[in-house]
Amino acid sequence: MVSRRDARLFVLAAGMLLLLALLAACGAGTPAGGATTTQPHTKILLTYHGHADRATAVAWSPDGKEVASGSLDRTVQVWSATTGKTRLIYRGHTNGILAVAWSPDGKKVASSSLDNTIQVWDAASGARITTYRGHQLPVQALSWSPDSRLIVSGSPDQTAQVWVAMTGKTLLIYRGHAAPVNTVMWSPDGKRIASGSEDTTVQIWDAASGKPLLTYRGHTKQVSSLAWSPDSTSIVSGSFDKTVQVWDATTGKLHYSYDGYNVAVARIDNSKGVLPDLIFFVAWSHNGQRIAVVTQEYCGGDVCAVVMTWDAQTGKQILFYADLVFYAFAWSPDDTRFANTIEDSVVQIALVP
Repeated sequence: MVSRRDARLFVLAAGMLLLLALLAACGAGTPAGGATTTQPHTKILLTYHGHADRATAVAWSPDGKEVASGSLDRTVQVWSATTGKTRLIYRGHTNGILAVAWSPDGKKVASSSLDNTIQVWDAASGARITTYRGHQLPVQALSWSPDSRLIVSGSPDQTAQVWVAMTGKTLLIYRGHAAPVNTVMWSPDGKRIASGSEDTTVQIWDAASGKPLLTYRGHTKQVSSLAWSPDSTSIVSGSFDKTVQVWDATTGKLHYSYDGYNVAVARIDNSKGVLPDLIFFVAWSHNGQRIAVVTQEYCGGDVCAVVMTWDAQTGKQILFYADLVFYAFAWSPDDTRFANTIEDSVVQIALVP
């Protein structure tokens, strides 16, 4: 079981799980097995039920054949993206899993936990390679360097740290933020790292030296998620200010800001005091054509998570998909599917039309 102290750290480390507290506060919880709402053209391809507690993290293998999912049951499970058959269960952590990241070369997986460690292990055998203990608080944000040699991790301890995946040696500690670091991502070209924080900024810095290159100040509340465009020229960032902003990664010039979520679903009841439209995840498709956004909305009187995908150039909405609660989201490498974790320990794979 997760202690009350661990639960507080978990909410701090994983901003998207603030939804749990909001649901509890307003009494808007949903029963197990509750119905979901999808558009007819959104097809669920697979539902995975291997976890014994809430699934909190998901990552695709680079070849798109498998998914690794982490859970508060303290395990990371690797399973077939087509059959759902479990191939490997990693049991190295002593507390719930916060984040999972598969290395670009497909050989390693990194997982972070409420046990205050990040562990790197062999994706084929599950053998542990190293344990990183550089942070003072549990880590929710992980990103591999494109060459699969290094990892950057972001933490509520207000630092982002770059370290060697095979040895755990710390190479640099970035201390530019004045509040917890919620999200980090290595640029696809390997040269820069972007980090988003509760201090409302996204900061871009040199991956080798830690030198600050750009501070983006377009948001007015904490930055919950960010993603690079595949060509490393732009960034999409999501915030609890209810906006998603797409901007130039070199100059900081805003391309466009999108805040039109409330037109997608009916506003049923705002008397409960729940804050609508909080942005939990943003993700740029690997082909650069789409951006996916996961936001909180009202759906039929309940609070649910809404996934929207839209054209990365124009902002035109392409897909709308709603479910009860999302804790993680990831595009498949070929951009034809997405994986998400939802209520009741479930992981789903859905077809992207």
